[in-house]
Amino acid sequence: MYENNVPNALRLAPPSVRPTLAIDFGTSNTYVTKCAGDREEPVGVDFGDGRDGLATAILYRDGKEPLIGNQALEEFGDGAADHPDYQIRAQFKPDLASSAEARRNTRDFLAGLLTVARRQHKDIDPLQRQVIFGAPSEASPEYRDLLCAAAREAGFGEVRTVDEPKGAIYFHLQRKDITPAEALQGALVVDFGGGTCDFALLVRGEVVHSWGDMHLGGRLFDDLFYQWFIEQNPDATAAMSRERAEFFVLAVRCREAKEKFSLAMALDPSQPFRKAIGEFGRISEVTWEAFLTRARRYRPSHTFADYLRTMNPLAYEQLLAGATGLDLLDWFRQTLRLGLANERVRIQEPSCVILTGGSSAWPFVATIIKEELAHFAQPPRLVHSDRPYVTVSQGLAILPALQARLTAAQSGLRTELPVFISERINPLLERRLDEVAERIAEQVAVGLFDEGIAPILAHFRQEGGSVAGLKAQIAAQAAAFQPQIETIVTGQIARVLSGVAADTTELMRDWYRRHRLVFSAGLTHEDRAMTTEAELRIADPRIFAEIQDVVFALSTTIVAVLAAVISGGAGTALIMAGHMGLLLGALIGLIAGGLVLAYGVEEARRRAESWEGAPRWLIARALTDEKIAGLRADIKAQVAQKVRAQAEGARTALEDQIRGQVEQEIENLSAISNFL
Repeated sequence: MYENNVPNALRLAPPSVRPTLAIDFGTSNTYVTKCAGDREEPVGVDFGDGRDGLATAILYRDGKEPLIGNQALEEFGDGAADHPDYQIRAQFKPDLASSAEARRNTRDFLAGLLTVARRQHKDIDPLQRQVIFGAPSEASPEYRDLLCAAAREAGFGEVRTVDEPKGAIYFHLQRKDITPAEALQGALVVDFGGGTCDFALLVRGEVVHSWGDMHLGGRLFDDLFYQWFIEQNPDATAAMSRERAEFFVLAVRCREAKEKFSLAMALDPSQPFRKAIGEFGRISEVTWEAFLTRARRYRPSHTFADYLRTMNPLAYEQLLAGATGLDLLDWFRQTLRLGLANERVRIQEPSCVILTGGSSAWPFVATIIKEELAHFAQPPRLVHSDRPYVTVSQGLAILPALQARLTAAQSGLRTELPVFISERINPLLERRLDEVAERIAEQVAVGLFDEGIAPILAHFRQEGGSVAGLKAQIAAQAAAFQPQIETIVTGQIARVLSGVAADTTELMRDWYRRHRLVFSAGLTHEDRAMTTEAELRIADPRIFAEIQDVVFALSTTIVAVLAAVISGGAGTALIMAGHMGLLLGALIGLIAGGLVLAYGVEEARRRAESWEGAPRWLIARALTDEKIAGLRADIKAQVAQKVRAQAEGARTALEDQIRGQVEQEIENLSAISNFL
C-alpha cells in the first residue's frame, strides 16, 4: 500500500510553535482569542459576561481603579447620577491617531483587560505567547505604531499588527468557506465595524489595494437610533441630562437597539420593531422604510457632535459638512465604488467577497455590494459568517499553527509526489488505457469484421468469384466502416475519462487527507459537510478540464490513425496484412497451381487473381474457419496495439497534468502560509 511508503517523519505533527493571543481591538467591542501552538482550535475568552469579547469602554473613577468593558457601562448607567467623578469613555479606537486622550483610553483599557483576566484566572499571559493585534488595512503606520506602543505600555510586551482582512480570510479558510485557490486568486474583504469601514483586495495573501473611511461605521447608526429615540421620547432628554447618561444611552443602549433591529430586519423587514432603551423609555414602530429614510439624511446629534469635537475634530468637520445631511447608505456605496474603480481592482476581479464586522449584518450591505459588482464578468459570491464579529480575532489566533501545518503539508506533498505518481497514478492510467484499447479493438472487430468482412468471406466461400473481386469488396467495406471509427473511439474515450477522473479524485483525496487537507474538486455539498473542521479544503477543478483535453485529443489521434491503417493509403493496409494477407496469398497460390504449367508463373498468378471459375472446394480449402477466426484475432490485436501506441503519449500527458496540479497546490499552500 502507498500509505506504508509514507516516510515516518512526514507523519509527525507540524513543528511546535508558541501559543497565540489575538486581539481584535474594536470600536464597540474587543474580542480576545487564544490558540494553542500545535492546534488550530481558537478559543474566545469570556470575561464573565457569558458572551464573546467585552465592550470597548473604560470608566474612570476618582481615587479608584478604572473599570472596563460591560462592567464599566453598567456601573456608569446605574451610578453616574450619584458619582459626579465618573467619566465614561467609549468608541475611542477610530480616534487613536488623532487624540492623546484616545491613546490614554486605549492604554488604560488594555491594561484593565489584563487585570481582569488575572483576577478571573484567565490563562492569557501575553508574555508567554505570540501577541497579534488586528489593524484596519487603511490604518496608517502612525496608527499601528501608536497601537503597539499602547499595548506595550499596558503590559502586552512586544506585539505585532496584522491586517484585519487577513484574519478574516484565515478564519474562512480554516472553516472551508473559501478555498486557497479563491483566496489566492483574489478576495475582497469588507470589514464594516463600529467605527470604520475598511475594504481590502487581497491577492496571493497580499493587500494589493485597500481603501475605506475611518469615520464611516456603526456608531453613526447608533446615533441615528439615539435621535429617533429622543424624537419619540422628548422627556427623556432631561432625565438623561440629570444622570449625565446621554453618551451612555447613545453608545450602549441605542447600539443594543440598533443591533437587535438589524437582526430583526434580516429575518422579516415587514415587521415593525420596538425596544426599551433602559429606564428612559422605549423606541417603537421602527420600520425598515423609515430607517432607510433617516439613513439617507443623517446629521449627528448634539451629544455625538460634542464627543467628536473633543476626540476627532476631523471627523467632526466631515460629519457636519453636509447642509442637508449625509446619506449613510450612499456613503457606503460611494466608498466601495471608489475602490472598485482602481486599476488594480479592475484587472484583478475578486473570486469572493468576505463580509466581516458587526455592521456587515445590515441587509443593505449585501444588497449594495451585489449591485456594484454585478457588472463583473463573473460576479463573486458573498461569504458571511453567522458570527462576523469574531472572524478577525479567531482568524488571527490560528495563523501561526495553521502556517506551521501548511508548511509541513507542503514538504510532505513535495517529497511524496514521485512515489504517488509512480505507484498510484501510473498503474491507474495503464489499467484504464489497457481497458479502453481492448474495448475499442473489440468494437472494431465486431463492426468491421463480424458485421462486414465475415459475411463477404462466407458468401465468397459458398458462391465463389475472383480474388480481385473479393479484395475490392473488402476494401469497400473498410472504407464504409471509417465513419464508425470516430463513434467507437470517442464513446470509449468518454468512458475512460469518467473512470480516470473518478479514480484520480479518490486517490488524491486519500493522499491529501493524510495531510489534513481536503481535495474537494468534484465534491458534492454533502461530501463537504462530512469533512472535519481541522482540515483545509483544497479545490481546483481545472484538473478535470485538463484530463478531458488530453484524453479527447487522444481520441482524435486514434481516430486518424485507425482510419489510415484500416482504409487509407493502399486501401486495405491493415486488413490485407497478417492473416488476411496470408489467406488471400494461399488462395491465389492454390488457384495458380493449376495454371502455372500452361501460362508460366507470373501470368498464372495474374490469371488466378482474376479467375472467376475457381472450384468451391479449392476456395473452402483456403478459407477455413480456423483461418477466418485467426484473421479476426489478428485485426483485433493490431487495433489494440495501435491504440496503446497512441495512448502512451496521453499517459505521459496525464501524469504531467496531475503532477502540475499537485505542484500548483504546493505553491498555493506556500503562498497561504506566507500571508503573514
